[in-house]
Amino acid sequence: MKRPHENDQVCRSTIVQVVLAVWLSALLLSGCATVPVPTRSERAGQTGPLGRCGDFFSSLDRQTRSAAAIDAGVFRVKQYPYLRVNRFLVSFGSQADHPAAFEQWLDRMQALDQDARQYEIANLPDAAVEDLDPVNGREGIYRRMAACGDVLRQSDFKVDESKQTLIERVAVPDDYLLFRRVLGIYPLTSQIVSNGVSKWHAEARQRFSNNPPVNWQTIRYVPDRDIDWQTLRQRIGPTTRDVLGIPVYSQAQLKALFRLYAPAWEVQIQAAHDRIGTPVWKDKGVLGVDIRRPVTYTRLSFTRYQKQVLTQLNYIIWFPARPKKSVTDIYGGLLDGVNYRVTLDPDGTPLLYETVHNCGCYYKAYPTKRLRVRENIPYAEPPLVLSAPDQDPFQHFVTLAMQTGTHYVQHIYPLSRDVESKAVKYALADYGRLRSLSYLGVQRRSMFDPNGLAPGTERLERLILWPTGVVSPGAMRQWGRHAVAFVGRRHFDDPDYMDKMFEKID
Repeated sequence: MKRPHENDQVCRSTIVQVVLAVWLSALLLSGCATVPVPTRSERAGQTGPLGRCGDFFSSLDRQTRSAAAIDAGVFRVKQYPYLRVNRFLVSFGSQADHPAAFEQWLDRMQALDQDARQYEIANLPDAAVEDLDPVNGREGIYRRMAACGDVLRQSDFKVDESKQTLIERVAVPDDYLLFRRVLGIYPLTSQIVSNGVSKWHAEARQRFSNNPPVNWQTIRYVPDRDIDWQTLRQRIGPTTRDVLGIPVYSQAQLKALFRLYAPAWEVQIQAAHDRIGTPVWKDKGVLGVDIRRPVTYTRLSFTRYQKQVLTQLNYIIWFPARPKKSVTDIYGGLLDGVNYRVTLDPDGTPLLYETVHNCGCYYKAYPTKRLRVRENIPYAEPPLVLSAPDQDPFQHFVTLAMQTGTHYVQHIYPLSRDVESKAVKYALADYGRLRSLSYLGVQRRSMFDPNGLAPGTERLERLILWPTGVVSPGAMRQWGRHAVAFVGRRHFDDPDYMDKMFEKID
């Protein structure tokens, strides 16, 4: 017979074992994300053209998933394998209530799927391509995918009830894992995290200015081609909008827009880790950054503000690393990078500037004088709002000066375009290139895995911050998968964030 104190010891031992098991389970799952899982058409298994197309999508998705080639930047729509969505498009569901708007909404969702499949097909191994289309290869697979999408779409939305079903079904899961918040006793741990965020905000405000850095040894990067900046105004021209109110640009207009608002990057330099470069897969299948080729990657996005759709220009750079200060440094690791975003007013002038690191960390907003910060912002973790510089885009670069090592943006200031010849030139390239890179010489592979994370870029902080629900805090992630708050829920691509944060000054 056990003595009372022995029973207490058994109970305590059991509790400890349970707590350790829960903790270890959470750590083991800390790298798991919300993968955009392929979906199956209701037509799969049927006879005739509809059945063959449904089966084709199932085969294509099976090969894509087996090859770990799923593109994670946009999400599938259940039972519609030819549609994908992002948070911006989801926000139009309730407005797609008349035929023209619904068809335009479908067009954009189908275009998102075709864009993602372009990279998925490019990244398939040769054996998978041979199995899917031994005659026409990848080009044949893509053509059949596009044609089958049209066939299924025409059949799936013949009646109004099916349209309403889609409107109700379209959704994007957030990038927070609820079960980790439950296991991590989130109401308690969030208070600790919130205090840490507040401390960082205070330090960042103290160090920030709209003036150039003083006594920094820096390297400066500017766009790589000489251009008459004043002629860009004519090239951009008037903007048209589709029936959803979304701006429509020609390739020439987009190129001019991205050229006009491209920033100057200024980095306090100590070593190679402070140089901008091109992400590459190295010989051993490890990600790296080739600093011999400085590139700024561009991505078009949209947001909604005061019942209008606004254009957003994203400029993304990559560094080889955020170097560790010691073996216990929880923030350092492979690769680092910054996303600079310019939101344009309907008249085409900058309304808001923002920066965020490519991990979704260190979000900062810099509103122009035409915006006023709301007194009560309904976010559990208030965003860090700083001041924007006064500048003429035809005369000045917006210049982002970043600290060595951490690459924190500490200065944003106007810089005369006349200094262009004295700086290192960077190339502009479409962000989509990162979704299909040369891999081991004979294959192609996305920079991001099916979780939307850049392999090998995980940080030790994930072992501490997992109770926030954020997937692998500190790891580099694909655009569209950036959770930008540890307390509450907030994403870099939320379509309604500006209405929550700012009032327009007329």
